[in-house]
Amino acid sequence: MICRYDGSYAGLLTLLYRLFARREEPIIISSHPLAQDDLFAEVFESTTDPGLAARLTRAVADRLGEESVRHIRYAFLAEQPGIEMAIYAYLKLGWSLHRELDQHLGNATVACVHKWARRTLHEGHRLKGLLRFQETVDGVFYARVRPDANVLAILAGHFARRLGDRPWLIHDVRRDLGALFDGGKWVIGELRLTSTPVFTAEEHQWQQLWRTFFDRIAIPERINPRLQKNFMPMKYWEFLVEMNPSR
Repeated sequence: MICRYDGSYAGLLTLLYRLFARREEPIIISSHPLAQDDLFAEVFESTTDPGLAARLTRAVADRLGEESVRHIRYAFLAEQPGIEMAIYAYLKLGWSLHRELDQHLGNATVACVHKWARRTLHEGHRLKGLLRFQETVDGVFYARVRPDANVLAILAGHFARRLGDRPWLIHDVRRDLGALFDGGKWVIGELRLTSTPVFTAEEHQWQQLWRTFFDRIAIPERINPRLQKNFMPMKYWEFLVEMNPSR
């Protein structure tokens, strides 16, 4: 049976709850339109139900542990092909192993979910230090990012604690998503800018000062490009002020 959902985390949890409740076995779980070869297959369309998603989350926490809840969430946010089936297999195994599930690191299913959960967390942690906020004329601090995983929630929670009551917007340009903080709480939603943000004159001065500091602090004899790229991978340089001297 081919199962389709809306692509959201709550949507996947809803679908998984229904599959386990009905004891049905999927062959494909996808949020994408059906391929030509699948048009005549049995298809189950699952609509999102936050109540059912919450019930599955509680069941996982009670029977498998809170760590398993985190593993499936962060693995899902890695947005890798086939991750839905991996999470289904992980939970199916967990119903028999209970709280011993995450100790079976030699199991391919457990290893897969753990691997993608770690990569999501690692990228989120790395971007906490590589995100660059810029002050706009509207008084909002704006930062762009193009992560491999969907780490907006990780970044939003971190900067809501770190930046106090200053309003900010983190823009995931890969997914057209934004995390907006109004000084009290943050929300995530679709974001498509119709114009380029305008930064303050003071912001441009700070950017130039930061570039100068970055250049002057370097010791030419100790420059190690390979080590630098290890801590600051080139895929993140697009929005780093110090790596774009012409901006």
